[in-house]
Amino acid sequence: MQVANAIREKQKALIGLVGPSGSGKSLSALLLAFGIVKEAHPDLPDEELWNKIGAADTEHKRLLNYVGQTHGHITIGSFKYINFEPPFNTDRYNMAIKLLMQQGVEVIIVDSLSHQWQGEGGVVETHGGMQGNSFQNWGKLAPESSKLVKGLTTAAVHMITTLRVKSDYVIELVDGKNVPKKVGMKPVQKDDMEYEFDTVFSIGMDHMARVSKDITNLFEGDEFTITPDIGSKLYRYLELGIDVQAEERARREQEEANRLSNVAKIRELSSTDESVAKIVSDCEFKANLQLEKMTVPMIDKIINLIGGK
Repeated sequence: MQVANAIREKQKALIGLVGPSGSGKSLSALLLAFGIVKEAHPDLPDEELWNKIGAADTEHKRLLNYVGQTHGHITIGSFKYINFEPPFNTDRYNMAIKLLMQQGVEVIIVDSLSHQWQGEGGVVETHGGMQGNSFQNWGKLAPESSKLVKGLTTAAVHMITTLRVKSDYVIELVDGKNVPKKVGMKPVQKDDMEYEFDTVFSIGMDHMARVSKDITNLFEGDEFTITPDIGSKLYRYLELGIDVQAEERARREQEEANRLSNVAKIRELSSTDESVAKIVSDCEFKANLQLEKMTVPMIDKIINLIGGK
């Protein structure tokens, strides 16, 4: 045990994507992975970048459906792939990670991690088949989670995993009666598994993501869509040690300064040009907002309407 001065070191990402079926976890994982390798190798063609991504797919070859699809300006290419079939025990998860690492990939997607807990050959099924005291049997299976976490955290690659969710309920006393209340979505995994991740994105059925855990403090705002840019930010912070927060603050400050400057110019122009004044008035009425409160896209739209005057 030694004492040293604390400094931030390079590290690999360990990302969890949590959400119900159909929320877009698999696609989000692919876009995140592409953002990471694109930032790491900006000069490589997309075909080579996708070759640096590996995936273990427990979801009946679902990931293969995305190959060739275009999302935004990104076309999903051919990546290293394992069709991960049962049994879904811990050793086979770690084996899949090792096999993909042997292919030289730099990012591994595990889609989904939930099968290790509640799938054929997973922890819950194994527990159900054990003889003896149920509580003691859970203790005997505790090393399974430890082995899984070790496999995820010691791999010298960036890891992106998806986790299914189920409804979670608590009992509340209402008018003297115990009433179940839905309190959110619980990941299908060991209860404290979420603590092992650096960053956890919770994705809803509208495909919008929220950060439920983030040691990097990179992501602000209520909701957003997962894009390769998020993978790029994570890589720059974790691998390159760049102060991405400072860059993001500077970008937002500059964006706000530009917005205020454009607002002032539009107000000045509307004071001398009736046609511009009418456009501004109409836009304020439709948006139910004063010009000064409008967002950057709204201001840009008004600039286009007045012809860039």
